[in-house]
This record gives sequence, C-alpha cells and structure tokens, in this order.
Amino acid sequence: MALLLVAVGVATLAGPATAESVDVEHTVGMTEEAGTVDVTTQVFVPSGTASLRVTIPRETDVYEKRGFTRVDHRTYEWTRSTDEPSLSYTMAGNVTVDRGNGDRHLFAVTDAWAIVSSPTVDIRTASSDVAADERYRVEGQGAAGPDVTYLGAHARHVRAADQRFTLVVPDAADMATTPAAALDSLEQASRRIEFGRRDDEVFVVVAPTTVEWAATGLQRGDADMWIRDVQRVDTVRNAWIHEYVHTRQDYEPTAETRWTVEAMAEYYAALVPFEAGRIAYGEFRSKLEDGRSAAYDDVVLAEPATWEPDEGDYVKGALVWAALDRRLHAEADASMGDVVATFGDREVSQADFLDTIERIGGAEVRSEAREYTETTATPEVRSETEHVRAFGGPLVRNEFDGFAVSGPARETDVAAPRLVTGETLEATVVVRNEGTDTGGYSVPFRVDGRTVATRGGTLDPGESATLSFTHTFRTAGEYDLRAGTATATAVVRRPAEPTVTDLSVDPVSPARGEPVRISATVGSSADRPANGTITIAVDGDALATRRVAVADVTTVEATTSFDAAGEHTVGAGDQTKSVTIREVTVTPTASPPPSNGTVPGTPSGGAGAGPGIPLAVAALAGAALLLGGRSS
Repeated sequence: MALLLVAVGVATLAGPATAESVDVEHTVGMTEEAGTVDVTTQVFVPSGTASLRVTIPRETDVYEKRGFTRVDHRTYEWTRSTDEPSLSYTMAGNVTVDRGNGDRHLFAVTDAWAIVSSPTVDIRTASSDVAADERYRVEGQGAAGPDVTYLGAHARHVRAADQRFTLVVPDAADMATTPAAALDSLEQASRRIEFGRRDDEVFVVVAPTTVEWAATGLQRGDADMWIRDVQRVDTVRNAWIHEYVHTRQDYEPTAETRWTVEAMAEYYAALVPFEAGRIAYGEFRSKLEDGRSAAYDDVVLAEPATWEPDEGDYVKGALVWAALDRRLHAEADASMGDVVATFGDREVSQADFLDTIERIGGAEVRSEAREYTETTATPEVRSETEHVRAFGGPLVRNEFDGFAVSGPARETDVAAPRLVTGETLEATVVVRNEGTDTGGYSVPFRVDGRTVATRGGTLDPGESATLSFTHTFRTAGEYDLRAGTATATAVVRRPAEPTVTDLSVDPVSPARGEPVRISATVGSSADRPANGTITIAVDGDALATRRVAVADVTTVEATTSFDAAGEHTVGAGDQTKSVTIREVTVTPTASPPPSNGTVPGTPSGGAGAGPGIPLAVAALAGAALLLGGRSS
C-alpha cells in the first residue's frame, strides 16, 4: 500500500522562476535490481500550458513513459495527449564517497531496506523555468521527505516542538539511544539555537549500521537527514544536534567563511548536551581542547586548504567558535548565535563576518576574531567557573552520592561499588542546578552502556534532587556505571568460600547420652562476602550440612549425643575438637534403719531384703536404655 508523506519541495531551477508552478508527484519503491529503486514521476500540467519539458535525475533508466516523448537522455517533452503524463524509471540508489578509507555510503540500497536521495525534477515551459511543487509517496512500506526517502519496515515517532519532528526507525536499526531521547535532543537544540528559520517539518531517518557509512549523519535540503543508529545523545559529538544545526544555517558562506558551517555545528553538538546535563563540563572542555593539538598548529580557518585534509574546520573551528561565543556572552551580553542571526540568507564574506562581530561585541572582539581566523593563533579553553560566569542559565550537574549493597549475606552502605554476584547495588545520585535559571534534567542510569532506568525533572536555581537506581549483578566482572554525567566502576566477584574460624561444644565435658551442642563460628575466607556450605562431622561422619551466606561472622550449630564414653572428635571446615564423654556413675541409696513403725506391705521386723538396691539397679538399667543412641 502506498503511503503518502511529505513533501512539498521546490526543484532546483536553472534560472529565475515565474509565478507559475507545476504539481509533481513521485512514487518510490524497491526493485529487484541491486542498488536501484523504482520511481514513477507524474506531472499535473496546469490548464493553459502550451508546452512543458521535464528533466529527471541522473543515473536513471526510463522503462515506461505516458504522455512524454524523449528529447535527450534525461529530458522529456510533454506530448499534450494527457494532462497527467508520467515517467517510470529505475534510479541508482547507492551513492558512495572515498575519504581515504575506501568507498563509504552516503545513500544505500540493501535487500531489506533503502535510504536514498529523494528524486527531484526540473521543469521548463517554452518561455521559462517553472517551480515544481513536488510530493512523495512510497510503494509498500517506507517514509519520504523532500530530500531523503526510506524504504522498508519501520516505526515512526513524531514530536511537535515549535516544529514537527518525524523520526523513522527501521526494523533493521539497533539504536544506541531511545527514540524519545533522540527527539528530546532535537527538541533541545531547536529551542537553544538562536539563529535561522525553523522549518515546519524536520524528517530524520535512523540509518542501520549494516553497511559502511561515510559519516555519522548526513543532512540534505532544508530539513531532511539520516543519523546512524549507533549515535548516542550523551556525547560531545551529538550527531542528532550537529545535523540539526545545519537545518538552521540559511546564509551562503564564501571560501573564507566556509569553516563556520561545521565549526558551529560541532560546537552546539557539545554545548547543548552539556547544558542539558547529559555530559560533564570536563568532557565538553576536553572536546574543545582537541583544537589545540599539534595536528592543527598550521590551520588558518579563513584558508580552507590548510584545514581540509584533517577536518580542522570541525575541530579547531569549534574551539574558536566557543572562544568567541564566551567572549560575547561575558562582555556584551550577546552570542555568536546573535551574529549568525543577522546573516539571514545572504552571502557572508570574511569582512561581513568581522563587521558583524564588531557591531555586536566591539572592536576588541573583532580583533580577536580576525586573529583566530586569519592566523594560526589558537585560543585557550576556559574553566567551568569562567564558563558559568559568562553564560549563566541553568547549569545542571549530578554526581554519585553513595552506594549500598543488599543480598543474602548483608545489607550495608559501601564506599565504592564492590559486590559479589547475586547482590543488588543501589546507587544514589544527587542532581543540582548550579545555574541562574530553572532547568530540566534527564539522568539515565547505564550499566556497561545499557540503560537500566531514567529519572527526570525540573530544578530551580540552587535546588537539588536525590535519585536512586538499582541493579542486580549475576555475573562477575567490571562494569562501567554512568548516571548522567557521573561515572563509576562496579567490581563484581564471585562470593568467597565460607571458612570455620572456631569450634566449641556445650557442655564441655558431657556425660554419655547427654545432649551436646556443637557450634562452628564461620566467616569469609577473603575480603568479600562468602556463600557456601559448612558440614559439621562427628568422628568423621557428617552430622549436619548448612548453607551459609556471611559477610562478617555467623554461627552454625548442630546437636547430638554420644552412646559411648571416651574420646570423640567433632569437626567443621578445617577446625577439629576432641570431646571426652564421661561414663554415667549411679550412687546407690541406703535402706532406712528399722523402726518400730509399720511399713505397708512389709511385715514389722521382717528379715527380707528392702527394695533399695534392686530398684536402683533396675532404674540404672532403664536409664542406660534411654540414653543409648545418637540424635541430632
């Protein structure tokens, strides 16, 4: 089923356009021919049109025409036989470039999906070139913008934020961030950038990393782009923001000012994540300091030949842009965004660039800008304190405030995340707004790059929030922990073996048949919690086996009795103890002396033996029977 999507676009014209325009609809689909896509271009000829010619894209092969006759390889003339003539053709979809590492893709067609440049046509009447109002459809599954088309299975996410963002996520993509986080990043950039016109529609395709791409992202036309699925948002090279900045650059640079195009995109790709609390100032500063490396010592930004081989416009350019932006913030309550906002859509020369900086920031800032762009001079990178003093605004920072672990053996606070498998780590994070304005925060908690949970909110100046994150570790190893800008390393080891440090019996000298409690004091054999089994044995035979989880000291007990007097050995772990069992001694009870009284059942003065001795012997025999055997 064809899906109608975007896209009014104006084709590139060879000369001045008249007020007349022509509606054109392109339908793009997959083909069985490798590296190509199928296109049908239909033209809706306005009434009263006497003649019309259409020039289709390069690297095309027309296989069907209706209402057109061929003029040359790419140009076709309307035959007037229908007011809705069309051309069907295959178009090369693969576009590659070699930047020193072999061919890499700018656009790609695979068996399952395609990201291609949207087809566009030039239209001319007998008298002049005419604007083509182009719309796009896809045949089957896909989505299209005026400059980038995606074909294949996908999910679509939309965000309205002063402009409409459409994020197309192919089924084949494996995003390193979430669609929501990517849209958050785009929205933050949209609101932060002070220059350029906001396009009504921004069309973004996530590029699966199953082909070798020539870049982390690519922006085309007014506001279409693709970004590789491996691109994160918590980085100093936020490709989502970098490519978005290009959609707001309306001016035309000259050779001397061409460095500004990538310089400001790189700068904001680091500044916006920093201001949003996604990266630390140290990361932001480190990115700018790259521009001071020896590789860029000979770069003169106004001379492209000095920076083209090593992308000095990206690296040193971002450093210079940052220095000028800070200077304007600190001394003129202005910004480089204000400078760019004055450019509009005109051509900007080096003189225009410097004159505008002087008009906004004064002669000293102009002199600094000229030095950093027309010589090899390189600015210093300022401290975080200096940065905040100049920029103001929200400054959201966060740090780990503590760790606690819980598991079978313990529940305790720990100075560092050191734990054993099966335990749960709780990380406490404090988020503070140290700036001058209310600001939002979003703190993702990641374990080895995988997002476990995300907490967010808004903080007034001077306000803080305490967040808690938990994760249970099942496998030993070292894990990178990141909560927003805070980082730590969790070391997870297997539990140690429990060890017996002491052994005791109670009573110390039991009698034969008397219950005896055997107690083993158990600790860990290493500097971490232990988990394992302890067996208590008597004379080499297991009496009881207990599972023990211990972080400090615990006691394991078993009860038994002995049916034989003498020496016996009890043991647990590496500890043994000898126990001497006493024989039971019974003291007979003497018969009472004769009396003149009468004892029932015994004749007075009788000479028969009394019951004392025989009964005592019987009682002793009964006791022996009761005390025989062993129990636990």
